[in-house]
Amino acid sequence: MTRICKSILIALLLSSLQSKAQRVLSADRFEVEADPVAFIFNGYSFHVGYTMGHLRFDAGIFGIKQPGFALENKSFSVFSSGGGVKVDYLLRRNRGFFVGLQSDYATDKIGLKSGGDTQSVSGVTLGLRTGYRFMFGKEEHQFKGFYLVPWVGLINSLNPSVVTRNGQNYTQARWSVFPTIHLGYRF
Repeated sequence: MTRICKSILIALLLSSLQSKAQRVLSADRFEVEADPVAFIFNGYSFHVGYTMGHLRFDAGIFGIKQPGFALENKSFSVFSSGGGVKVDYLLRRNRGFFVGLQSDYATDKIGLKSGGDTQSVSGVTLGLRTGYRFMFGKEEHQFKGFYLVPWVGLINSLNPSVVTRNGQNYTQARWSVFPTIHLGYRF
């Protein structure tokens, strides 16, 4: 009888350990994000993400009226919109510092602020990014809930264009620095 009781106790202990290990391995989660900076500048930003161990994958759409301080020629107005993908490596699972790559396909509608027609210029960008994930959920619940991600990207436009209107030129930058902050929810 003692041998049977010991076997049952060992089986229960092993099954509880296996159950706990399965919960840790199932920490992969879907996430949704938005960029409030885009909304402040008369745009939009919606992203879906999936974390898997130390990796995070993201696909999103965006639009933003470029602020005057970011423009090469202040006589122009630029509205950028498009979609893209990101892949990040999280130094710690789910939270903390990360580094990543991003690629976007975007269209800039460029025109003079004084009026007239606009010209649409489309192209692909590639970039490096880094930031920090502040998770507000509890670790024992795999950080489900709200989170905040300030990040900065160094973006390369693969084929920048020059737009000319009424004798004035607007040249798209080959390199740009893009700082922002995302608000998200982890399921």
